[in-house]
Amino acid sequence: MSNVSEEVRVYGYRWAVLLVFGLIFMVGQAMWLTFSLIRAEVTPVLGLAADDQTIVLLTASQPLAFIVLSLPIGILADRKGLIVVAGMGAILQTLFGALRIFLITDFWMILVCQLGLSAGSVMVQDCITYLSVKWFPRNERALATGFSTLFMILGMLLGTTLSLLLWTAPMYGTPGYTVGLAQANVVNILYIYAILAIILTVLFFAVARDKPKHPPDIPEEISEKRPAKTMLKDRNVWIISFGFFVGFSIFIGLTGILETLLPSLGIPVTAGFGNLVFVEVSLLIFGLVGALGLSALSDFVHKRKPFLIVATFVGAIMTYVVGTSTAVGITILAAGVLGFFLVSVMPIALSTLEEFKSVGPQLSGASAGLAFWFGNLGAFLGLLILESLRVGGSYFYSILYLVVTLLIASALVATIPETGKREKS
Repeated sequence: MSNVSEEVRVYGYRWAVLLVFGLIFMVGQAMWLTFSLIRAEVTPVLGLAADDQTIVLLTASQPLAFIVLSLPIGILADRKGLIVVAGMGAILQTLFGALRIFLITDFWMILVCQLGLSAGSVMVQDCITYLSVKWFPRNERALATGFSTLFMILGMLLGTTLSLLLWTAPMYGTPGYTVGLAQANVVNILYIYAILAIILTVLFFAVARDKPKHPPDIPEEISEKRPAKTMLKDRNVWIISFGFFVGFSIFIGLTGILETLLPSLGIPVTAGFGNLVFVEVSLLIFGLVGALGLSALSDFVHKRKPFLIVATFVGAIMTYVVGTSTAVGITILAAGVLGFFLVSVMPIALSTLEEFKSVGPQLSGASAGLAFWFGNLGAFLGLLILESLRVGGSYFYSILYLVVTLLIASALVATIPETGKREKS
């Protein structure tokens, strides 16, 4: 027993590995959302008609990539490790992100690039749980996953706001707008993202290590190896995966319809830093705070289940408020509360998955892959479902759908076992 304890060691270097991993995660998310808030300005540059809605495929690229690749890459992460899988993901992100500079006038080639860099993002994101298990002790794993989520949100903030901040050409529909000026502006933005991605990818390979010499916790016995089919037979795994489906439906679906939802409620949307940006930034900033704060608290009190129940229940209420309020101040506040709880639940849910007896550290990548597969399926279908439930200009039934599914998720989560209990030594 003493020999085992001597081999267990927590390295301070774990934070350096987490940092460089988070940075490549961040830049991948930012590159994916490069065009999200300058969509109208970029559409003519890509060779599309001004009202061509095919442009939305650029944003749908990442959910599509996750639906196809998340499960096999999650299994690959368990077998090949952080450096191989996340490292290859970083290279793909950088390569396809840079290629967009030279293909900017061809929409279909840009879509291929978006799918390529999104495939890289899948490879990075599916390593979140692997990294936390290999480098962090059990009582820090939700926090470590929370830090990864923080970088995801920072990347989304960069992708949705930096392009707008760097846009110096006239906005589409305003005097002085030309395709030539817009093209020059977007190319400059793509250069900035590409240079940043190159620097961070080199930094990742220079600093990151697959795993420490000694594990941070007492290693599991080899006899406890678990086949993937055992995980797939566990109803609790499917409940958490359903939670990801619903959560991503709200996070991606709701933000996807905000541009038309807010005007339908009488809240004006203008170019630049108006109501739309304030609502989205509130959602993301408070999500960032929640991802760190609640994850750390969950680790500290050794509880997972209460956080999952409260987050989904409060999320349902705030989704209804955001989707029905006609007062912009209340909408911004509700978006912040929604982000605080809904985003914070992801790292706690991933830690819960890894702590199920049917999963464990050996299937951490596969379980994350399954969760993200369902999450991105929810994101992809969510946009379609929300639009299909719209009646005229009203999204009331769309919002009701989100609220009901989140309440169902909350009720189901109440039936899973508590996994965060302190292990007896």
